Parts: sequence; structure tokens; C-alpha cells
Amino acid sequence: MTVHKSQGSEFDHAALILPSQRTPVVTRELVYTAVTRARRRLSLYADERILSAAIATRTERRSGLAALFSSRE
Repeated sequence: MTVHKSQGSEFDHAALILPSQRTPVVTRELVYTAVTRARRRLSLYADERILSAAIATRTERRSGLAALFSSRE
């Protein structure tokens, strides 16, 4: 099951396996969501550098709402 599909659920044991190379989809928010799915135990399989980079990367949201509201002023 993917991290996204697990949102809203909890499991006694969850496992997070990060890729061996940096990728823009592995962000702080994704790691947080994965970690908080585990009630009792989390198995984390990741290179320390990849995990550190993920934690340092925040999701950049571009909904367009700011532009919509600023154009109405």
C-alpha cells in the first residue's frame, strides 16, 4: 500500500522503504504521513542521506488561489 492510500488509516506495524536516490516526491510531509500511520512499530529502510534530504524538503503547493484572490483586489 502506498503512503497516499494509507492516509487516514493506522496500522500496528508500518514499513517505509525510501528509494536509493533522491526524488522530488519524497518530502518531509510524505515521511511524516508514513511515520504517523504506525501505532506500535515502524520499520524504516532508507539511506541516511536520502532520509535527511527528504526531511529537509517541504512540499511546494501551487493551487493558484493566491493569484486568484490578488487579482480581485
